[in-house]
Amino acid sequence: MTVPFAGPLHAQADRFRELADLGYTDAWTAEADAHDGLTPLALASVWAPDLRLGTAILPAFTRGPALLAQSAASLASAAPGRFVLGIGTSSNVIVERWNGIPFEEPYRRVRDTVRFLRAAFTGEKVTEAFESFDIRGFRLVDPPEQAPPMVVAALRGGMLRLAGREADGAVVNWLSPT
Repeated sequence: MTVPFAGPLHAQADRFRELADLGYTDAWTAEADAHDGLTPLALASVWAPDLRLGTAILPAFTRGPALLAQSAASLASAAPGRFVLGIGTSSNVIVERWNGIPFEEPYRRVRDTVRFLRAAFTGEKVTEAFESFDIRGFRLVDPPEQAPPMVVAALRGGMLRLAGREADGAVVNWLSPT
């Protein structure tokens, strides 16, 4: 089920609790022009403790790599074994026009973000010059006991190959049958 629902977040607890009773196993968020992708899942981690939670997707551009690692680790800690981190390029509109961040080399940015997050989730200090950003001495002080699986948003062959090689799966929404 795609969440959150229409209306204020504080009023959605009962609807989240009903999802499992209705047969839903997952709650997934996107991040575009409404709520951020993580706050509804943080609430769902408490309101609906039987649901698997996931982002489909968080843009690799709109949070710095360290903040993305911290945010994902926090949700993985709140919902151990139930959180799937979906990462993707998003779009030029969301990244550049709405957030003022250059939308350059999206494949490299997603690839480098996945590689950085894999390293960061170990709790080891990360110092590396990735092709799309540099990290100097970041260490996730409280890494999740279980790193969240990462899936990559993939609409074309390059991202599908990246998802297969370096992530734990792919998010393939917006694909038509032809």
